[in-house]
Amino acid sequence: MGVDIGGTFTDFIIADETGALHVYKTPSTPKAPERAIVTGLEELAAEGGQTVQEYLAGVDLFIHGTTIATNTVIQRNGPRTAAIHTKGFRDILFLRDGFKPDRYDLHMPPPDDFVPRYLRAGIDERVLYTGDVERPLDEDMVRETLRGFREEGVEAIAVSLLWSMVNPAHEERVEALIREELPDVYVATSAQILPAIREYARSCATVLSAYVGPVLGRYLTKVAGYLRDNGYRYDLLIMQITGGSASGAEIEKRPVLAIGSGPAAGPPAGLVVGETQGERNLMVIDMGGTSFEVSTITDGAFTMSRDMEIEGVPLGVAAVDMQSVGAGGGSIAWIDDGGMLRVGPRSAGADPGPACYGQGGTEPTVTDANVILGYLNPGFFLGGRMPLDRALAEQAMERVATPLGLDVTEAAAAVYRIVNTNMVGAMRAVSVMRGVDPREYTVIVGGGAGGTHAAKIAEELGMRKVICPQVAGGLCAYGMLVADVRHTHLTTHPTSTATLDIDRVNEILAGMERDAAAQLAAQGFTPEQITLTRFADAKYPYQINELMIPLPSGEITAEAVELIATTFHDDHERLYTYCVREMPVDVNAWRVTATGRLPDLPASTKAAGGSGGGEAVKETRDVYFPELGHRVETPVYDGEALAAGTRIEGPAIAELPTTTLVVAPDHALSVSETGSFTIDISQTVGAGSPAGRGEEAVTQV
Repeated sequence: MGVDIGGTFTDFIIADETGALHVYKTPSTPKAPERAIVTGLEELAAEGGQTVQEYLAGVDLFIHGTTIATNTVIQRNGPRTAAIHTKGFRDILFLRDGFKPDRYDLHMPPPDDFVPRYLRAGIDERVLYTGDVERPLDEDMVRETLRGFREEGVEAIAVSLLWSMVNPAHEERVEALIREELPDVYVATSAQILPAIREYARSCATVLSAYVGPVLGRYLTKVAGYLRDNGYRYDLLIMQITGGSASGAEIEKRPVLAIGSGPAAGPPAGLVVGETQGERNLMVIDMGGTSFEVSTITDGAFTMSRDMEIEGVPLGVAAVDMQSVGAGGGSIAWIDDGGMLRVGPRSAGADPGPACYGQGGTEPTVTDANVILGYLNPGFFLGGRMPLDRALAEQAMERVATPLGLDVTEAAAAVYRIVNTNMVGAMRAVSVMRGVDPREYTVIVGGGAGGTHAAKIAEELGMRKVICPQVAGGLCAYGMLVADVRHTHLTTHPTSTATLDIDRVNEILAGMERDAAAQLAAQGFTPEQITLTRFADAKYPYQINELMIPLPSGEITAEAVELIATTFHDDHERLYTYCVREMPVDVNAWRVTATGRLPDLPASTKAAGGSGGGEAVKETRDVYFPELGHRVETPVYDGEALAAGTRIEGPAIAELPTTTLVVAPDHALSVSETGSFTIDISQTVGAGSPAGRGEEAVTQV
């Protein structure tokens, strides 16, 4: 079972021993996120005529993607947090790395501090870059600082001392003193959270861990306790931003890894779906109720980045490279001071939700627009478990239609196009802006709202194919079932390819590999299930930032050192259009990623049938297509009843219990033997295309 808590819905994916997958959604409960898990389990158990205890007793694996850490950061509702730095470096969090995100914006305010200056302390100690101690730790000064923190009611402390990644002795002693003086205070040390060079990113990762750690710990204790008390027999696994899962105990040691927990499961899911369709270059999108996430998979591997941020603060850790924007089904349409229509980033969320939910929402949202346009069936939302009210959607849409001089359908079409444009921008950010041609990629669709928008945003980028798996409505929850357990081990050892001590590097890599393999073995993985991969953080001399490059397996030799340099030059040229091959390469850190492979899910197949899908037509209804500029009587298909081999020319609608696929007039839908749906996109210029009749309709609205 994979469980992903989103801003609007909590998704459950259940896989049985035959490979059959069941997608289930229940409204999220933001004020008590664990309540949605309890509700969902109760409803799933009731479906099978079981108690929750009987149901959980039959669950062999429970993997959870939680928004607790992310929401704590965004909402700034974490504990009162303090920080301890080396004397003279107290203001590293304020000075940042010396740059603003937009360095030409003279009025850009800095992000709010997670730790106010009066709670940032500098203590007397100094470790050199060699690991030698220049000045011993002043323990009296530490105790005096901690007494001041006690008076201020501090609940969590981040400890980030200079060069602790080389010699953590002073940080370990500070932690011991905190345990003595403030035993109830949560402690995070940078040597444990991120033992990497660059004190700003390392300090940020440590502060974020301290800030979310207490809240996350209480939540995981609550969820794990509920599962244990109701018959679940194994460890709770948590999705990490690294693209793999880990035990709750491991996450509590490095809480920063739980930030972006749910969306990070999208790329692993997309990778598996792509493999079933023979596709290795993919753009994975997930459009839920609150946000839209996109990531890329190139040649069968998803992209990792050390530049991920949240609320303007770097995470520091190597994370799945994702771009996120506030564009979801619950995104609110509004008119700005200049009279322009905007969509998002504010969302109606789960409470009250879009106006059509009938839960008190009055502002127009993307979901309301999709109901008005005829894309969503008000009687089949969540398979009919949650009926929608079109009259309420139209009433809400009047709030933007009337000021703009539009009728509600025109306003809904404008909302649809604007939110699509917002999502195209995010897709360009992970492709075009990084030298990747999106036309060579295939879109993998995720999220309850993904199927309604995916083909049109892919068309905008010149892409030709969209794949929507049966589990699209809970793609990230599915990703948790196929994302293996993963741990990353990191050692800072600055060197250069010109002067590299091969024996020392082999010793470092071998030590991390032993520790990594032992860690997974202790979790029950056999040697055959364990995979170790190695990376290096490399850069040119005098450059500021590194690239993370793969290392060859086996013992590092002189030939392997040359390969490391060549790999870096090639990656640098691909990303930045130039390289300096005669220059040596600096390597600041060495990494080992240990993967414990979970059992493969059995492949599911779909029965073959007729080619036209006529037997699966549920009804016809008037659907508005912006490229045509008017409504069209459109067949609506039961997606679950469509047989493998079916091909349907647009316009058409295919409904699944947790998502809806919109097939535009120039597109075609086909069904594979694995049950996935493919939308083929015509990129010819002509009537109804973006450069033809549809352009006139866009201009008019």
